[in-house]
Order: sequence, then structure tokens, then C-alpha cells
Amino acid sequence: MNHFQFRCGMAIIVISTLACNLSVAGGTPVPLGQSNADATVSAVSQTQTQTDTPSPSPEPAATLPPPTSTPTVPPPAALPTDTPIPSATNTQAPNIPDWPLFRNGDHGYEVYAIQALLNYHGQNIDVDGIFGPQTRTAVVNFQNQKGLSADGIVGPKTWSALIIGAQVQYGSSGSAVIAAQHLLKNKFGYSLGLDDMGSFGPDSPSALTAFQTDYGLLVDGIVGPQTWKALVAIQP
Repeated sequence: MNHFQFRCGMAIIVISTLACNLSVAGGTPVPLGQSNADATVSAVSQTQTQTDTPSPSPEPAATLPPPTSTPTVPPPAALPTDTPIPSATNTQAPNIPDWPLFRNGDHGYEVYAIQALLNYHGQNIDVDGIFGPQTRTAVVNFQNQKGLSADGIVGPKTWSALIIGAQVQYGSSGSAVIAAQHLLKNKFGYSLGLDDMGSFGPDSPSALTAFQTDYGLLVDGIVGPQTWKALVAIQP
């Protein structure tokens, strides 16, 4: 009987030692009177308590308002106007030939105009439409006065010098008017009265504007450089 009690006591000691070792190895002491199963439940409960505690959530970042775009301002509308836009009445330049050449021995309406224009610039020759020695001498004198080549031939440079200052319009008189009226009436056939004094009277402007209209010139009633060139160079 004593031997049996001794063996039971030894078994209890061994079991107690194993239980203590298991408790130390698990890191969680098992209190006296509590089974291992109860200790496991307690550990799980503590873990849930730690993980279920909600951590404070970060404050939401401040939401910035969307950037405001600069409104597009439309260009100002054109204001209506009652002023009509002028349109070109003659978009094509008149087809005027170059100045013709005249020299000793020539004759015609243009020679008559040369003689009258030479007198306008201070020469004193007969105006008969014949380019003879007298007219050639007057041309050479005029060319020398204007610094031109004194060849006695009336070409583009001499023509351009002859019409300088010889603008003819209503109320004009003199040798330049005689040249313009002679070309308008005798060369082109426009109706107007002629006189020895060369007065650009009431009927001359209407003949001139008719000529300018017929040949595509600026209709201003003035014999200027372009009209002079048309009167001399164009052949009807």
C-alpha cells in the first residue's frame, strides 16, 4: 500500500512539472485553478480587444476649389455704319502706248501740239503741224534749257518736259490750251469751239470728259500728264 502511494505521488509531481513548463513556454502563465483551455480563450479575447479598437482615422485633406478659368471675352462687334464702302469704278489701268518719236520732216496733229507747247515754254515759232528746220531749232533750244540731250528729236523725255506745268482745265487759256483743243477736235473728232487765244471755254470740258470716259482715264476734266500722253500717243 505504501508502495502504491509513492508511485501516485511521483506521477503527480511529474504532471505538475510538465504543466509549469508548458505555461512558461507559451508565455502566458496559467493561474491556479484555471485549465489550459480557459487560458486559451482568455488570450483570444485579449487579442480581439486589441485589434477591434478602432484607430483614429486621419482627418480628410482639405478639398481645394477647382481653378477658375479666365472667361474668354469675345471681340467687340463691328458697329453698323451707314457710310457706303467706295468701290473702284475703273480697276483696269488704261492701255496707253509710249510717247511717239517726232523729228525733222514729220507732220500731223502731234507736231501741231509740239509747236504749241514749245511756244508755251517761251519759243516763238509758227504752229502749222509741219516739223521743219524752224521747229527743229526750237526743239534743240528747249532741250538745252531743260538739260536734255539736244538731238532735235521729240521723244519720251522731251515730251515729258513739254507737258510740265501745262495743266489745262476750265478757265485756262494760252498755247497749252490750243494744243489740247487741237488734239481733241481735229485728231479725235470731239465737238468744241477753237479760237486763236486758246480759251478753254464752256464746251471744252464736256469734250474732254467724253474723251477721258471713252479711253478709260480718270474723268476729272483736267488735262494732266496721263491725259496728255493719251491725247498724243493713242491713235483713234
